[in-house]
Amino acid sequence: MISIADAPLLALPGGSLIQFLLMTIPLLCVYLYFLYLAFDRPNIANPNDPRYAEDRIRLMDILYVYLGTLILFASLATYLLWFVRQRRKLSKKYEDEAIIILGNVEYNESYYPEKGNCCSNLLSFMVNGCTMRNNYGHVTYDLERVANHPACDYETRKRGKKALSGTIRKKVRIFYRYPREQVSILVLPKYPYSGQPKIDMEADWASFSQNVGLDDESSSERSSSDNHHNDANYENDGGGSTNAPRETKRGDRSTGVLVVSLAWMGFLLAASLFVVTRINVVENYYEDEDGRTAWIAFWVAVGGGIPLIAFLGNFIRWKIYERWILTSGTKKRSKSKKKKKRSQRRAEEEQEDDEEVGGYIQMT
Repeated sequence: MISIADAPLLALPGGSLIQFLLMTIPLLCVYLYFLYLAFDRPNIANPNDPRYAEDRIRLMDILYVYLGTLILFASLATYLLWFVRQRRKLSKKYEDEAIIILGNVEYNESYYPEKGNCCSNLLSFMVNGCTMRNNYGHVTYDLERVANHPACDYETRKRGKKALSGTIRKKVRIFYRYPREQVSILVLPKYPYSGQPKIDMEADWASFSQNVGLDDESSSERSSSDNHHNDANYENDGGGSTNAPRETKRGDRSTGVLVVSLAWMGFLLAASLFVVTRINVVENYYEDEDGRTAWIAFWVAVGGGIPLIAFLGNFIRWKIYERWILTSGTKKRSKSKKKKKRSQRRAEEEQEDDEEVGGYIQMT
């Protein structure tokens, strides 16, 4: 049996900020070169200059690139400032309010199809890398266990219209990439379909706390405890004692990425303004440069593109994510319950037949 200590932990790497910087430095070099072209363009905006007839990069194109990148970094900053905080708040809600039941975690790591040629294998590998579907698994648990927990009032609030029965299977983000059976599942009482594996949630809490990473000792302790708990222990738990694991010291990585994103936004905003002023200087020498259009593009991007894409886009994304966490899943009725209902129907039919026969009076 695989222990938790031996399983790979999927968390943000410690050097994520450095990786982000290394990814953006080449882009910064290109954008500085664009800025130099905008600075030097008035010097060659003269028909007598031999460089005037040479091929050039339009300042309007440079402005569009700057504004498009500004919207992207504004979306990233909004994601880190608002979306991540909302996700952490929802995740911490499991620590404070969730009840604990038993369930299974299904996981099948597959980078390549079982039967396929080299091209299909390469395509499958690229799809796995882009979608990160190997970071996801499925959790299954019995809804009746949720309904029988004292803290769950779902059926009461629904006034008996929706009974919790059957088995729920939903897709979840996992940090420990291996299948598990009869392990702790956290479920919010108000949302019976919100089940998440307990140890994966603990890893998620650790990934955005001041202390990040799980040590082997605490992992092995949780592994043994998860394998030996039963339903009675979970019902007596009270629904809120989901203590986070012991962790190793590491800072909050998202703060550094946020600082870099804000710095990029300041640079791109200033660079866009500078390019607009350069366009107004050279518009009389080039037919494809228009100062009025440049100002319109700037204000549309700053006043419309950023609020619409960065703010509204993250809000819509959050609503989709929240629905996926709390209410997604496929419910299946167990075969035993179906047989039980069939037997009950047959018994009721036989009872009705007996009543009809017993109520018949023969006339003589």
